Amino acid sequence: NRRAEITVLEFAPAVELLLNEHGACAGAILFNLETEAYTVVKAKAVVMATGGSGRLHMRGFMTTNHYGATGDGLCISYRMGAKLAHIDTFQYHPSGAVYPEQLIGQLVTEGIRSEGGHLVNAKGERFVNELDTRDVVSSSIIRECEEGRGIRTMSGRVGVWLDTPLLDVEHGPGTVEKHFPAMLMQFDRFGIDISKDPVLIYPTLHYQNGGVKIDTNSDTNVKNLFVAGEASGGLHGRNRLMGNSLL
Repeated sequence: NRRAEITVLEFAPAVELLLNEHGACAGAILFNLETEAYTVVKAKAVVMATGGSGRLHMRGFMTTNHYGATGDGLCISYRMGAKLAHIDTFQYHPSGAVYPEQLIGQLVTEGIRSEGGHLVNAKGERFVNELDTRDVVSSSIIRECEEGRGIRTMSGRVGVWLDTPLLDVEHGPGTVEKHFPAMLMQFDRFGIDISKDPVLIYPTLHYQNGGVKIDTNSDTNVKNLFVAGEASGGLHGRNRLMGNSLL
């Protein structure tokens, strides 16, 4: 529950942080998207929790990120003197949907590969150990497509096949439906039965590894400015494992 004494301002993003005469963070300036008025909010401490920057679509990559993930927190923190760490590093999830267009960038669960689903190129060849780390699998898929062994969609996108029907062949009919019902329904909405037809996938921009540099208390080098979540930098180094974004 929201505490009654806290005022919540909707549709009013922060556009600048404030410094006091001692060089400490002392609040923010908000811009009301409806009235176009600026509001000064004073604070003893500011917590930056603006998430990642996948919606900048670096190098044209599709992304799993929400539409607000545009890196604004990094910019306004940097402008007030906060140090950044590893902001050139991102994690790409190996299997983002490439077709149909309505599902572009959405994750195709890694459980498919864990169950034995193969990744194959346009020639039907396997080209990577599907259970390798995300960076290895992603770079292998990109390499296949860059070297001309990808499958091109009608809209000009390119990807490789994730052999979902193989699960029913290897483990018996109904395996896909039993283990991956949500994914089956998701593709069924667009007339694709993933128990009979493979899924076209390509790496999708998933996680911003770097961010505003913090210490073990989420402190930055700017007094009274704290950063939490994906906007923070340093927890993962230059790479990130799977399943640890709760850090």
